[in-house]
Amino acid sequence: MRLNKEKYIGKIKKGFNIAKIEYYLEKLKSLKVLVIGDAIIDEYVFVATKGRAIKDPILSVGYRNHEIYAGGVLSIARHVSDYVNKIKLVTLVGDHETKMDFIKKSLLNNIELKTFTKENSPTIVKKRYISYYRNDKLFKVEYMNDEPISKHLTDEIVNYLDEELPKYDLVIVGDFGHGFINNAIRDVLEKKSKFLSVNAQSNSSNMGYNYVNHYKKPDFATMDEQEVRLPLMKRFEDIKEVIIEFHNKLGYSKFLVTQGKYGSIFFNGGNMYESPILIDTVIDTVGAGDAVFAIGALLAYLKVDNELIPFIANCAGGIKANIMGNKESVTKEKLVSFIKNILH
Repeated sequence: MRLNKEKYIGKIKKGFNIAKIEYYLEKLKSLKVLVIGDAIIDEYVFVATKGRAIKDPILSVGYRNHEIYAGGVLSIARHVSDYVNKIKLVTLVGDHETKMDFIKKSLLNNIELKTFTKENSPTIVKKRYISYYRNDKLFKVEYMNDEPISKHLTDEIVNYLDEELPKYDLVIVGDFGHGFINNAIRDVLEKKSKFLSVNAQSNSSNMGYNYVNHYKKPDFATMDEQEVRLPLMKRFEDIKEVIIEFHNKLGYSKFLVTQGKYGSIFFNGGNMYESPILIDTVIDTVGAGDAVFAIGALLAYLKVDNELIPFIANCAGGIKANIMGNKESVTKEKLVSFIKNILH
C-alpha cells in the first residue's frame, strides 16, 4: 500500500519543525568530507525532430543548442559543497580530452581537487540528444575507456588514500563502474574510512558488473530498487521482503532504497521508514539519485531522526528532478525553501 502524501506530510509536521531541520543542516558545516568516484561530463544536445529520413530508416533532427554539465562524482561534490566548509574531491581524468578547464570552473572554491590520470583514455563524456520541445531523450553517445586502471595507477591511488582517508570524518563514494574503483581501492576505502557512504550504480555501461555487494559493509548506502534486486536475483518479490533479505545476506545495517515515483524506503537497525515522492512535476531524473545520495550521506553520518533522513533526501531528489541535467546543485537555500513550502 502506497503512502498518502498529505497524511505523510502531516505526520512529519507533527514530529518536526523547520528549526530542527535547519539545526541539523547547520551542524554539517564543520564536517571533514572526502568525495571519490568517476568524473563524468554530461553534454545535452537539444534538437527539433523532423521525422523519418526519406532515404534511410533513421530519425532526422535539426540542431538547436547544447549545454554542458558537471556530472558523476562532480555533481555529488557540488551538492555536498554547499553544506560543509571544505571538502576534498578525488577523481580520475583522461590523458587526452581532459576537460580540466571545465571541471575546475564547475567546482566551488571550497572543493579541493585531486586528480589521477588514466592512460589512453579521455575524461568520460556522456552526450545525450534531447527533443527540444518535450525534453524527451532520444539517444546517448558515451566517450570513455572503461577498462580497469593499471596496477601502477592502482598502487598510486591506494598509497594516496591510505594516508589521506584517516583525516576525514566522512568518505562519500560515487562508484559509477567505469573502470576507476577496483577491489584494491575498495579495500583501502573500507579499512581506512571512519564513516563510509557508498552509491554503486548499475547502468547501461556496466550492467551485471558493478553491484553494490562489491562493498562488504558500508556505514551507509543508497540504491535504486533495481540495484537492490539484482545482486539477490529477486525480480518480482515484494520490495520490503527483498530489503530484509538484502540486510540478512549482505549485512548492510543502514541504507536508503529509492523507488522513483513511489518515493523511498530507509532501512536502519531492522526497521523501515517510508517516504512518498514529494513533487508533482519532473523535468529530468538524471542526477536525482546523486542528490538523494549526497544529502542522505551527510544526514546518516549525523545520525538524525530516522524519519527525517528519507524525508529530507526525497526533498533533495525532488528539487534535482526539476533541474535539467546537472545544471545546478541542490543548495542549502533551495532545500530549506522547498521544505518550508512542504511543511507550510
